[in-house]
Amino acid sequence: MKTSRALGLAASIIGLAFLVFTFFEAYSLFTQNEGLKLSSDFGSNVALLIPPAVQVLFLGMMGWVGSLLMLRGLDYEKVERGVGVVTFKVDKGVGIMTQQQEGQQDQQQKNA
Repeated sequence: MKTSRALGLAASIIGLAFLVFTFFEAYSLFTQNEGLKLSSDFGSNVALLIPPAVQVLFLGMMGWVGSLLMLRGLDYEKVERGVGVVTFKVDKGVGIMTQQQEGQQDQQQKNA
């Protein structure tokens, strides 16, 4: 098994595990929700809302990282099979601005 294929498979499995764990945790938090008992004091209400907000943020981050890992693993697998291209590698100095600058330099050399 080639290195890129092994990396792709490992990234896909880890990403899938993160996603499954995230959805399991989100479901368990959803089923355990007892509701908030709000009071008239603003400070105590904010203190009640911070822990659930932190949990939601962490679950969102885990889901985001899991989906990124899974997509990158699938990209590696596609490249290995020859049906895809690497879309997450950026070569420095290649782009529209670089091509325009090179074109201007070529024009200046022709004019000189």
